[in-house]
Amino acid sequence: MNLNSQTSSAGESVLAIHGGPKAVDRDLNLFKGAGLLGAEEKQAVMEVLDAQSLFRYYGPNHLGKVAAFEQALADYLGVPFALGAANGTAALRLGLAALGVGPGDEVIVPAATFIASVGAIVASRARPVFCEVDTNMLLDPEDLERCLTPLTKAIMPVHLGGKCADMDAVCDFARVHGLKVIEDAAQAVGSVHRDRPVATIGDVGCFSFQLEKNITSGEGGALITSDPELYRRATIYSDQGGQFWTSHSGVRDHFKGLQADPIVGENLRMNEIAGAIMGCQLSKLPAILDRIESTNGALRAGMEELAGASLEPRAEGRDRHSVWVIDYADSADGAAERIEWLRAEGLPAGKIYGGVPVYAADQVLNQRLAARGCPFDCPAYFPEPVEYSMGMCPRSEDLMNRSIVLNVGPLWSEEDLDDVLTGAAKVYRAAAGSG
Repeated sequence: MNLNSQTSSAGESVLAIHGGPKAVDRDLNLFKGAGLLGAEEKQAVMEVLDAQSLFRYYGPNHLGKVAAFEQALADYLGVPFALGAANGTAALRLGLAALGVGPGDEVIVPAATFIASVGAIVASRARPVFCEVDTNMLLDPEDLERCLTPLTKAIMPVHLGGKCADMDAVCDFARVHGLKVIEDAAQAVGSVHRDRPVATIGDVGCFSFQLEKNITSGEGGALITSDPELYRRATIYSDQGGQFWTSHSGVRDHFKGLQADPIVGENLRMNEIAGAIMGCQLSKLPAILDRIESTNGALRAGMEELAGASLEPRAEGRDRHSVWVIDYADSADGAAERIEWLRAEGLPAGKIYGGVPVYAADQVLNQRLAARGCPFDCPAYFPEPVEYSMGMCPRSEDLMNRSIVLNVGPLWSEEDLDDVLTGAAKVYRAAAGSG
């Protein structure tokens, strides 16, 4: 269809916000793996319930669903180690613990990300340092030098919306400066960076299996690494530090007789029901990724035809599995108006995280913790106080505030996609006419 052609009737060209018909008159399915939950997952869950063994390490008829999923995920990614976790934030906590990040350390994180990235760093008692993002809403390697201090321990690139940060540049910078790299791939399960799976490129990588993610168990996560020592540290930390006496099993030895001194850890384990569901969801991931790629490609191609659209540039080799298309308006007010018009047409449009950086969150900006101490109140480790304020990453703030994001539903029908493009065409024609 030619998106810049006139509509078949004058009435259909009237914007919905002005009383015309909506281009999309139904709820669009934006879910991915959640939209494919079915008989396989039900059967796998019932097997666990029938076995009365919901705990990952033992039970009266233990099935080892989590262990089987971990092995399948490692095989899928081509790495030796995958560790299931309670959720994506837990996976980040495990990654930071494995890398030894703690008080006195700083971790560079992009200004555009979900608050869990920052929360995991702060929970490790390390300080987040905010880096600019580029027009793909990904960590800008050109800004890393500005963020570097003697306290920098690690970089946390975030593969936002299924697109991959420039890991070649990030890892090159990390090697030069002796830094660790922890990939936050919560929103990018299965995405590839120049044909290499994300979460396998840095020292550790972390996935989320929350409901909106590519594959899901409602909650859940995984840590990925090729380093056996990092895997050992993450595993024992996830299981109360590696020595947990119970009336059933004594001391759990995860490493086939390789004893190591226990540490004080946490309970960040995945349970058997989540493992059962994830084993089924993983088998569906290739088909989901194919649909993401094809649907996103069609939506982007259609949007590129629209007069006045200024889409984010292609990140060749790094954006095959993006779950959104970003357009940039000339101003924040222009973006807000266009989003309002698109939503009135029934389109899933919005700004990246409401158009504000993660440090704009009150608890980050004002350093609100549950208790005093590191990383914001501990002069022994951080002699100089840190101050966060709007304007720290001005380019990121500008881009986020001017962003118009159309989310992609990989399970959309051809009719869904056609109606979305029709609605976008109505709005952009109207915007061009009023400009």
